[in-house]
Amino acid sequence: MTTRIHWAWVILSASLVTSFIHYSIRLGYGILMPEMILSLKISKTQAGAIYSSFFAAYTVFSPLLGFMVDRFNARLLLAVFSALLAAGTFFMGMPQTLFQACLAFFLAGIGASAMWTPLVTLLLRWFGGKRRGLALGIMSISSVMGYGTMGLVLPLLATGYGWRACWLLLGASTFLLVPLNGLLLRDRPRDLGLSPWGEPADSGSTPLPEESKEGLPYRRVLRTPSLYLAGISYFFIGLNAYLVNMFIVTYGALELKYTFGRAAQLASGIAFGGIAGALLLPALSDHIGRKKCLIIINAGMAASALLIVWVGDSRLALLAAAGTFGIFYAAVWPVYAAVAAEFFPPGATGSVIGFWTIFYGLSVVLAPALGGYIADTTGTFVYSFLTAGASGCLATLFLLPVRGEPGISKL
Repeated sequence: MTTRIHWAWVILSASLVTSFIHYSIRLGYGILMPEMILSLKISKTQAGAIYSSFFAAYTVFSPLLGFMVDRFNARLLLAVFSALLAAGTFFMGMPQTLFQACLAFFLAGIGASAMWTPLVTLLLRWFGGKRRGLALGIMSISSVMGYGTMGLVLPLLATGYGWRACWLLLGASTFLLVPLNGLLLRDRPRDLGLSPWGEPADSGSTPLPEESKEGLPYRRVLRTPSLYLAGISYFFIGLNAYLVNMFIVTYGALELKYTFGRAAQLASGIAFGGIAGALLLPALSDHIGRKKCLIIINAGMAASALLIVWVGDSRLALLAAAGTFGIFYAAVWPVYAAVAAEFFPPGATGSVIGFWTIFYGLSVVLAPALGGYIADTTGTFVYSFLTAGASGCLATLFLLPVRGEPGISKL
């Protein structure tokens, strides 16, 4: 089969749109939180509980999706779970009580569980080893662009039409992912008679690792200490990421007394700072090694969280600190995904990422309620951000002993 445009780029394009919409919803809640706190008359801890319901569902279903994408049709999985994400997001515009809001975002979380592991696994299959960091970095741009765009658009919509209209519009837009993923996604390059982009077609007669018909080596993977060390590191960096992303707009609006529009610009600062990080750092990992690059990223996220506290209430300085955090935040997940592909046995990538998502899910279920509780108890978000800084340091420390299996690691 000959084609001018390798289908890997079609897969990447569909992933870009899916990731953009997913992260618009996932991180858009943090932007709309100040308005929802005032409208629903809930505490910061209760507002965090709504977000925790999203990630509770995400945590339960993501490992299952990681297992399923190694065995079943990714196109069908993405189409079905896109519909669930759309429904839950649409219902977020309707709640009158805290329970109803938690239930709606729980449904959205079920749908969101397919928006990372299956997409990343597809990209790792479709792009060659020296192109994976580039592909995952490009996809990460869409996630931060979704976040950044919402930081600009949602305050305008919320001011003119209310926060409920924002959720209804996001839900309606998400339904477009169903036909998009159902029509364009393909499981493996061999389905179209292709090799992964970046690998020559005549590179050898041995089947691609991801396409091997041999049994997947789960017992071997589960006996690997690095699987658990990297998972704990994933837990702490997730805690760092969501303590910052979840509360930075509310910090600006309710504690520093910025206008809602100016407070939301802090989210856009994280997102647009992330464009450079998503482009440069995953691609850098193709050259200096995944682990070395990931250590730099985790340490940068820890330092940036502390910088947010250090700059105080100066809006421009805080915006710069948010942008610095974004540079590292946008790159962290794709580089962890590349580690999953290259430090562990071939064919189990989706399952490794899904297993790590248990750790990640625990952290992001904990982060909203913990950050809100700390703020309610101390009267300030400063200690929430200090906790984020400490978590980033722990994520870096647990990554240091991680080693790839002989013959697999690209370190």
